[in-house]
Amino acid sequence: MRIARKSGPTLKPATLRAKAIAAGKVRENLKITVFALSAALPAAELAEFLEGQLAQLALNSQVHVAGPERVKAALAGRFNEADVLVVVGDGSATAEPALMELVQWLLLNGRTALAENLVYVQLGARTSATPAPVFERVVLPMNFAEQTQQSGRRLPWAAASHESWELADAVLNYATGLSAE
Repeated sequence: MRIARKSGPTLKPATLRAKAIAAGKVRENLKITVFALSAALPAAELAEFLEGQLAQLALNSQVHVAGPERVKAALAGRFNEADVLVVVGDGSATAEPALMELVQWLLLNGRTALAENLVYVQLGARTSATPAPVFERVVLPMNFAEQTQQSGRRLPWAAASHESWELADAVLNYATGLSAE
């Protein structure tokens, strides 16, 4: 079950600190796997972006990158050691079927808890015809990595992090048990 949450630029580190403290009490070290549905998607940049936001919240975390090969990721232990799975897709017609195929694979391979703690990041604009998935969905611009690198800030994730805390909020919801049932 998803909970209602704030979105947009009103989410700030100060409003997420309580969730980060709660997540720190639940888990000493939050482990996150960012899984790309396609090799063309910027999973490493998204992982760095998320890791930077969680560091700014003073939350101990490890963010790993995997995908698009599920078996290779499983053999590397990326699914066993994750508390939250962040799946990165785009706005194409094949993205959500690939997401559902991944979820089915997780369920068939005994990783039900990970399938329940899944955040779907859609890069690009959300189309109104696209039904909302059961999972928490965060929409980021396709060029979010370019925007953060061109910001001129010392840390590349800092520019977008002040504008968009939705991903960190969704991860913290799952880490503290607020979204998954």
